[in-house]
Amino acid sequence: METRDYRHSPHRDEEPRPRLIGVSMLPAAATLGNLLCGFGAVFYCLLSIRDEYHSVPSRLIHPHLATLLPSHVAVGCYLIVAAMICDALDGRLARLTRKVSEFGAQLDSLADVVSFGIAPIMLFMTLLLRLAVPADGEPLVSRILWRFSMIGGVVYVSCAAIRLARYNAENVKHESAQKKFSGLPAPGAAAAFVSLLLLHEDLAHPASAYFGVDWAYVLRWLIPLAALALGMLMVSRIDYVHVFNVYVRRKRPPTDLVWLLIILGVGWFSPQVMLVLAAMTYVLSGPILGWRSAKTAADTRLPSPPVEV
Repeated sequence: METRDYRHSPHRDEEPRPRLIGVSMLPAAATLGNLLCGFGAVFYCLLSIRDEYHSVPSRLIHPHLATLLPSHVAVGCYLIVAAMICDALDGRLARLTRKVSEFGAQLDSLADVVSFGIAPIMLFMTLLLRLAVPADGEPLVSRILWRFSMIGGVVYVSCAAIRLARYNAENVKHESAQKKFSGLPAPGAAAAFVSLLLLHEDLAHPASAYFGVDWAYVLRWLIPLAALALGMLMVSRIDYVHVFNVYVRRKRPPTDLVWLLIILGVGWFSPQVMLVLAAMTYVLSGPILGWRSAKTAADTRLPSPPVEV
């Protein structure tokens, strides 16, 4: 009778898999706050569709906040902004408590896929769906715009997932020493995207036209283009500055307080315009600074003119 010696089985030589013993509560709680804000944004998409076809009294938007939050889509956009705040806090808390771990990095990426990848596109598709199949009246969204938006949404979500996976694979352990990102960060892309959605909701509720142009209609065509561009920037190799490490942590000259007051003043009169300007400035900063660096490097390589004797 043949017997097997399991002592020499190849599976015995394998190292035991590491087992997670514990996690740091504060950073993990901030990351879960990021995830729950993304979930809340998707939930408000459902409420928006429900209110289009069923007259259900809702107390989720207080009357005093109706100007700032004209629709459920706008509420979802501000939840994405809250998710960005939680995303900025979890890394700071991890370093303050000295609990930076691989578990936290993986959990952060999973939350970012929901909050900065899926939720912004869901808000935009909800906006279009209400206009494409309204409860009454003629559709305000053509089939071409709907298909174009679907393409932009698919590209954006896919690029956001690729960007986050690549970041996990290439990220150095000591992020505090990091001064730049390779490619547009997912929170920065989401900030630019939802700022355009907020501006659309501000212009569409109630419908308003400036200089004889329906800017809400124009934005409905620009937002899919922005989704395609933001997706390509996320998977690009363009360097983007780490805002917190470069601008927030170090000392700034007193003249920068003037710019801060200007930003706060614009935000007081129109938070939507302020968010658009701030987000688009960061999105364009990568290509502009990259072009300037390449131009400077090319100028230094030019041969010096001959010296006449």
